[in-house]
Parts: sequence; C-alpha cells; structure tokens
Amino acid sequence: MTDRYPRALRLLHWLMAALILVTLLLGLAMSRVPPGSLMNQLFDLHRSFGLLALGLIILRLWLRFRGPLPPPAPGMTPLQHRVVHAVHLGFYAALVALPVLGWVGSSAYGAPVIFFGLTTLPSLAAENKPLAEGIFSVHVFLGFTLIGLIGAHVAGVIYHQVFLKDGLMRRMWPL
Repeated sequence: MTDRYPRALRLLHWLMAALILVTLLLGLAMSRVPPGSLMNQLFDLHRSFGLLALGLIILRLWLRFRGPLPPPAPGMTPLQHRVVHAVHLGFYAALVALPVLGWVGSSAYGAPVIFFGLTTLPSLAAENKPLAEGIFSVHVFLGFTLIGLIGAHVAGVIYHQVFLKDGLMRRMWPL
C-alpha cells in the first residue's frame, strides 16, 4: 500500500477543485446581474459545469471505493479522523445533491437544462414555481455549506503544511 492516493483520484481531485470553484463563482455571479442574455448564459454555464461535476463525482466515488487507498494519516487523533471523515462525507453528499437539486429545480421552474449547448436534458419535474423556489433555497444553502466545507478542508491542509510540516499534502498532490 502506498502513502499516496492513486493518480486518477489525485487528478480528479484537482480537476474538480477547479470545476467547483468555477461553478460556485458562476452561481454567485448569475444572481448579481440583471435579467437578460448575460444572466441566461451564466445560468446555462452554471448548470453545465454542475452536471459535469456530477459526472466526475460519480466517477470519483467509483474509483475511491475500488481502492486501494493510503492508510489514514499517521499521528492524527481519533477525533481528527472523525472530523476529516465528516468533512469528506459532506463533500460527497453536497457534490451529488447540488447538481441534482439544480436540475430538479430548473425543471420545476420551467427552464431547460442544456449541457454546454450540446443537448437538452430531460425535465425531472413538472413546472411548479413554488416547488422550484423551495428547491433553489435548499440548493443555495447547500452551496454555502459547500463553501464552508472547502474552508474547513483548506484550513486542515494549511494546518498540516505550515504547522505540522508532516507532508500530508503530498498524498493528494497531482505530480
């Protein structure tokens, strides 16, 4: 067993980090522009990147559970292991739920979900604007929860790199 994650998981980790950052930024931007063609383009890009993230998180989960994975980081307390496990579970739950909720919410709103201008995905709900508003409220809350999880994750990495100097980041470094 190695002390590093498999190369495919490392590459997916960093690809998804960039993709999630872009998707979150698009989500924040699209709510701050006036209605019109720019807003519609931002929504379409946000949905497309979100669906791409859904496909990649499914691939990542499949690869992760195929194993083998490195052993838990040495020197971590049981409480730290539980916190890390909870943050990772939160990431996986949010990264599956967010695009699904976005797709269902868009469907309930009556907006087509077009994947990068290539294909229109089927509607997952009948048009129901009050339902869409409720789903989007959960979607936004979960988006900010994801931002918090990212903050916790980055803080943990900084703690290991700067204070513990234990080389933990090497386990997920892409090169």
